[in-house]
Amino acid sequence: LSGRVLASLSAEADWTRRDICTRIPGLAGSIPFAARLLYGAAELCDETSLASAGVHDGASLYLLLNASGGDLVLTASYDHSAALWSAVSGSCICKLAGHGNRVRSAAFSPDGSLVLTASDDCTAVLWSAGTGEALRTLSGHSEWVVFAAFSPDGALAATAAADCTAKLWSAISGDCLLTLKGHTAGVTFAAFSPDSDVVVTSADDCTARLWSSSSGSCLRIFDGNSAHIRSAVFSPDGVIFATVSSDHTVKLWGADSDTCRRALAGHRADICCVAFSADGALVATASQDSMAKVWSAKSGECLLTLLGHRGAVRSAAFSPDGALVLTASSDRTAKVWSTESGECLRTFKGHRHAVFSAVFSPPLCAGAALR
Repeated sequence: LSGRVLASLSAEADWTRRDICTRIPGLAGSIPFAARLLYGAAELCDETSLASAGVHDGASLYLLLNASGGDLVLTASYDHSAALWSAVSGSCICKLAGHGNRVRSAAFSPDGSLVLTASDDCTAVLWSAGTGEALRTLSGHSEWVVFAAFSPDGALAATAAADCTAKLWSAISGDCLLTLKGHTAGVTFAAFSPDSDVVVTSADDCTARLWSSSSGSCLRIFDGNSAHIRSAVFSPDGVIFATVSSDHTVKLWGADSDTCRRALAGHRADICCVAFSADGALVATASQDSMAKVWSAKSGECLLTLLGHRGAVRSAAFSPDGALVLTASSDRTAKVWSTESGECLRTFKGHRHAVFSAVFSPPLCAGAALR
């Protein structure tokens, strides 16, 4: 505990943990779902009122947060919804419903307060992670929006769409700031460099491109793939980025050159997604062969093959500490796996259609006292 007083509240006797957390100003919006609230040795939950816990006037409550993140899981599904889940219990906490078509991706803002979803209804939507309320709709694409992501500094959002463009938006106002034009086929992915200055996009024209996030100018074109590129992401240090394509390979490129440093081969079908661990040591891939794999980024060796899904694996993501991998699948589930043993630790069930993406919540700030 930091000992910092977060708020002084005049509370009603029937308030619960969530009632308290949602009334604390200045905290990330996902905290009502991720926080633990203690009164002495007793923990308050959503079924326990202040009165039943014996809380009295002038009492101090303590808010505990997992500063390493990963308490929540966010999924996007073809059932037109996204959902927030407890990473500990596997229970669904909140459904984000409102899109008029399939939801292809969902992402947390860096501080965990917002969720950004991308949909086949040609829009992206910004949501409150704490309440599940839709805050702003990002409209402007003329075809499916297949991916959306926040910049690491939280100021921008990027969308990739089947209309051959990517767009950059203000994550605060929802205004469209730039349209990135140059791809000759649908854009499949967009991601920021660690410093938020560069955007990498991939497309069905078999190329990846680097763009300036401030001017929108194209900085470099990578065309060393023989098939459609499904996604492209930077390593955490920004030195390399990875592309995955329908030729069943992952290629690792130098961000400052046109050189392919390494190719990862081993999947038996199209690869859908690639992700780096936070320390850059590991790479995770998801494939239509119903498998996910974990690789050494340095040697290119396949360290683990994750078996258990009964359909195409659409995405893979690491927990903030790198100890877990989260996968999403067309079998309507998401799964959590150990990166040490490859064991499946938990399965998230509840979506009515394919789960297309799944991510862990980001690290949160530490908690403190309430009086």
